[in-house]
Amino acid sequence: MNDFLHDLVNNLSKSWSRVGALFRALFLNRLRNVDVAFIREQLNKQEQILFYSMAAFDQRHSLDVAYTLRDLLGKRSKVRPDKLYKAALLHDIGKARTRLLVRDRVAQVLLFTLLPPLANYLADRGSERTGYWRRILYFYKHHPKISAALAKSVSADSETLYLIEQHHAPFTSGEPKELTLLREADELN
Repeated sequence: MNDFLHDLVNNLSKSWSRVGALFRALFLNRLRNVDVAFIREQLNKQEQILFYSMAAFDQRHSLDVAYTLRDLLGKRSKVRPDKLYKAALLHDIGKARTRLLVRDRVAQVLLFTLLPPLANYLADRGSERTGYWRRILYFYKHHPKISAALAKSVSADSETLYLIEQHHAPFTSGEPKELTLLREADELN
């Protein structure tokens, strides 16, 4: 019973941080001139096309992840920020393959946060061609792989592809510091 309560409180805590992300996505999602300049600086033309194919709230989230990385990096000299920023900006491009209403994104996040076994069950039985709910849960769960494949199609380098594909994978000892940082920045946003 204690494990259940611990998991429930932990999941509710994650949900609360998602409320802040939702607020930013709904009301603070406009790109500013400084954002557009940052995107141009970090991504080539083909990568920019992928970035701009995302919904506005996913663009804002990806930018916020990149900006959080910039803050986390500080003066760490052994980490290559260019690869990290590119991975941050492109890590969710696989979500662009399914156009979601905001209410559906909220339901998707809540389902994976509060009822992970059910969400995973439905996602694992979904594909790009199944019914709406299984399809959107499929994309939510598998977007890292889909995002990496899309980034590969525009010739992103192997290090960036690795970061994108693994950004939701469980932590493993010895993993690149860049992956740990990307995951942390993503969780904070």
